[in-house]
Amino acid sequence: MRTGIFGTIHLSKRNAYLYMGDFMKIVYLLLFMLPLSMISGCMPLGDEPAAAVYYSPHADDEALSMGGSMLASLEKGDQVAVVLLSKGKASGARDLVNSRLEKEAKPVLSVEEFGEARVKEFKKSAEALGVDPENIFIYDLPDGDIQKEAVSKIMEKMNKQFPNASHHAMSYKDPHRDHAASGMALKDLVEKGVISAGYFYLPIQEHQTIDFKDAFAVPDDLAENYRKSLDSYKIWDPDNGFYAIGYMSVDSYFHSAEAILESKWHQ
Repeated sequence: MRTGIFGTIHLSKRNAYLYMGDFMKIVYLLLFMLPLSMISGCMPLGDEPAAAVYYSPHADDEALSMGGSMLASLEKGDQVAVVLLSKGKASGARDLVNSRLEKEAKPVLSVEEFGEARVKEFKKSAEALGVDPENIFIYDLPDGDIQKEAVSKIMEKMNKQFPNASHHAMSYKDPHRDHAASGMALKDLVEKGVISAGYFYLPIQEHQTIDFKDAFAVPDDLAENYRKSLDSYKIWDPDNGFYAIGYMSVDSYFHSAEAILESKWHQ
């Protein structure tokens, strides 16, 4: 006789052994399934792509200084997001653009129009690299006065949207204050453990002056993507909203990027 949750059960000796055997099978099955359910509920699936988030202080930084790395991430199949921190409205290139427009008897650009034209170049460049338009994010932090705290808030937001992603910013050693602010923000979040992986990129014009740890070369099979990305900043087509702002601003940097074909970084 055995008492259970369904009342008193009368069992022979043989049936008692069978009963206990079935009971133990159920126990072992439950013990086996429990860790599986915990794993499936708490850990990411193995076939989910990795993610990489790139922060560009101004339009063209993503191509000139981080393009090789972005293409390497895309070639691996990573989900890549790129964030424009500033619309770059304080650039002196506006005077150069407006001077050319006046010579062609075309309307000059206001500060706001100039900023939106830079955003248009940035989006075309990022899409040429292979970034999904839905993963292109635009902010309007003050050009020339980007603060570390403001960048940190953006990075924390992106970290929540892309959990466990690697994050990529300009070097905190960069002499350009806006660039350095993005690097200092990422460095601080990595040191606090908020972000697990951070990479810091040398500006193309400082490849010989700042120490680096390694470099991501532009993959051979994606070299055409890189060329198209750089060319996005060379288009002069005012009727369609393109003013070659990036190239007009720092043409020598574009020549360097076309020759070097890599992104140098440190940690």
